[in-house]
Amino acid sequence: MQKSPYNDSNDSTNSSELSDTKYRLLGLLIVLFALALRLFELGERVLHHDESVHGSFTLKLLEQGEYSYNPAYHGPFLFHSTAAVFHFLGISDATARLVPVFFGVATILALFLLKKELGKSGVLWSMFLLAFSPSMVYFSRFFRNDMIIVFCTLAAVAGAFRYLDNIHSFRRYPYLILTASSLALAVTAKENAYVIILIFGAYAGMGLLYWIYSSWKKENLSLQKTLLRKASVLLHFLPEILLSGALSIFIIMFFYTSLFRNDISLFSIVDRAFTHWMAMHRIERIGGPFYYYIPILLLYEVPIVIFGAAGFFHFLKIKRPNASFFFFLCYWALTSLLLYSYLQEKVPWLVVHIVLPFGILAGAYLGEIFSRKPEPVPPEQELPEGDRSSLTGLTSSRKEYSRKALNLTAGILALTLLISLGQCISVNYYRSMEPAELMTYTQSSPDIRELMENIESFDRRPETLRLYVVDPNKLYWPLPWYLRDYEKVGYTSKPPSSSKYEAIIVPSSYDMYREISAEEYSSYNFTLRPGRDFTLYYKKKLEKTG
Repeated sequence: MQKSPYNDSNDSTNSSELSDTKYRLLGLLIVLFALALRLFELGERVLHHDESVHGSFTLKLLEQGEYSYNPAYHGPFLFHSTAAVFHFLGISDATARLVPVFFGVATILALFLLKKELGKSGVLWSMFLLAFSPSMVYFSRFFRNDMIIVFCTLAAVAGAFRYLDNIHSFRRYPYLILTASSLALAVTAKENAYVIILIFGAYAGMGLLYWIYSSWKKENLSLQKTLLRKASVLLHFLPEILLSGALSIFIIMFFYTSLFRNDISLFSIVDRAFTHWMAMHRIERIGGPFYYYIPILLLYEVPIVIFGAAGFFHFLKIKRPNASFFFFLCYWALTSLLLYSYLQEKVPWLVVHIVLPFGILAGAYLGEIFSRKPEPVPPEQELPEGDRSSLTGLTSSRKEYSRKALNLTAGILALTLLISLGQCISVNYYRSMEPAELMTYTQSSPDIRELMENIESFDRRPETLRLYVVDPNKLYWPLPWYLRDYEKVGYTSKPPSSSKYEAIIVPSSYDMYREISAEEYSSYNFTLRPGRDFTLYYKKKLEKTG
């Protein structure tokens, strides 16, 4: 039977012409490109209301040392790490987003650990696609926990495969630590870490069962003897597995107890997380159709969708030495898409957990396609003379077909990359606060910048201005973040009975001129976020003259 041209390992065939120096240099350039995209005008976009809540919690931790776990606002790691950033670099919209930037870039770097499976070209293509993926860039510039989870997920996968690769060597220990600490850090970041552990745990369990079953059939022993043999093998690794479990628990408790200052049990952490988020799933707090993420993927992630899907079917079909890794990668991509589509908490930032495995699949596929060696053809002298002319024609037609297929693939890739890059620039720098963008879910309005300019122009210092913010639904975020330096600001569900204020912000439906004098107060209308219009009323004497 003819040997398939795909049977060689990725690292040897796909990257044989790419030197280590060139590989590292290209990788470094991609990382710098990713960093530049994520840092450029980082503080320009007004903080989303979720970001402002996270910022306010972080300030409370930094200034008062107070933290208490509430699953509605996710885990403690983001608050503690950002508090350190605020302490050393100051408090601003830009510094609030530095932790997601760091983990977004670290995700790109972590792909270097998968060189054996993806090959050099596959690693570089995966890095490149994820470096300017519109959703990856957008949520790396967003003060949320998801990029921490994305990094931890990839680091755990890379650590697990490197651990198995060095299973009989002492070099396995750093990779075991990487895997254990990454999963623990994910648990301290956000509750969808349990979804990831479920995905990976189910795969590991099925792999373990297959390992036992195949040995049982192959060795022709009783099931009991087979189980005893396998148990004795696993027993050798039990101490290091238990130690890594202890390390994970230490990391989890370190953050959830706020550096061992609070009293909370591991059982309570898990119970609160599951109780809250299962309730949110049941009531469909932010529900949506099963296909919710498909329009987002098709609009922003065209190259990853097309070549990720191509890679999915390609790697399931073609046999290769690293088949187990690619089978896992396909499983990871498919289960992520299905699980997040099923869960009734439909928000745009969760799309990054689907983009990650599909982005790696797309990168691996492109790395193989554009590094593929031509299929070897037998020399003419080895064939009967009558077959030589037909061989020449067959070889020519194969080369022509391969050339046309490669050119078509390159054309589609170039077009989709241009579309994706255009979307990346548009949604991150020009339309980052546009309600029409699918990525900008309930994004705060740019009007808030003008509002703050008006307030800051008042003839009052932040510690003396008497200001009230009124909203019966208490949905006035991100105003508490931007008014954090105003010591006499008050937040109420209805206007105070006495007019002991110099300025007041109320929903636009309130006509405050029925209670206050139009001769004494001026007003300014602004949008807080889509569907939330407010009015600032302020005493005219606050306006600076001259």
